[in-house]
Amino acid sequence: MYGIPTRSDAANQSVGLFYRGLQEIEIYVEDVDAEALYVELLTRATGGRVKIKKVISLAGREKVVEMCQQYEEEFPALFIIDGDLDLLHDEREGPFERLFQHRLYCLENYLFCQNASAELLRDHSGRLLKNQAVDLLEWDDFIANITPTLLELFKVYAVSWKALEEDRITTVSRSYHTMCTQQRRPSRWDLCSTKVQEVIDEIKAQVLEVITQEQYQEIYDSVSNTVASLATPLCAISGKDYLLKALREYLALKGASYSCDDGFKFKLARYCDIELLAELSDAIIYTVNEGTYLQAS
Repeated sequence: MYGIPTRSDAANQSVGLFYRGLQEIEIYVEDVDAEALYVELLTRATGGRVKIKKVISLAGREKVVEMCQQYEEEFPALFIIDGDLDLLHDEREGPFERLFQHRLYCLENYLFCQNASAELLRDHSGRLLKNQAVDLLEWDDFIANITPTLLELFKVYAVSWKALEEDRITTVSRSYHTMCTQQRRPSRWDLCSTKVQEVIDEIKAQVLEVITQEQYQEIYDSVSNTVASLATPLCAISGKDYLLKALREYLALKGASYSCDDGFKFKLARYCDIELLAELSDAIIYTVNEGTYLQAS
């Protein structure tokens, strides 16, 4: 069977050479099929002050870190990876020159914001003024409804990630919708705290087969302290696998139906607030204008 051609790792690492006359920096990421999303976000975040024409996926975090460590070119470059569950343990890769690690779970977390959500309500309606869309959205109620449940789930995921290093449970092993109940009017899936708690109990039971209750509590308390230091608790929850899916269902409740696909993400990227991207923007501008970047711990 013939499939879509894919570039080898060596070819991926060489792509930037062909764009050096068109842009001021090479940006390498782990995310596959996120080039348009990154270009949109980074162009907005830098205010168009840096020419970015191509964002190169190396298809994996380890490959990004490895190439970052091997990079010896004079041309400005930045290598970007997600925070992942490292974030909940206050752990970082490196530090390595030219490496930038998001201070939230993943790229999609930048897209999860009130402003972008209100704008999608407006786009779908065509009749709402901005203040009407914001009022209709009832963002604070939405956040208050999903945060405690999902945050507890990710704290337990983080405990298991630390305790079960030889046989880790991935955060995508239980999809968002398996922890929801289906509603009909309007058609949507609502997060079910009972189903989430069942997953939490299952994970905790697996962990307690390996470590003691006291050890579990020690790791849990450490994770809780780290989460409390984040810009917002939602930074600790996967935007890709949980928050954007919750948002899609919530917008459906408010009368705006979207598919949770790349188009949905790109629409959010056009409208989302860019404050959380300030550090990444500064890293790009510094790399272009000053030289090799080293992210603060």
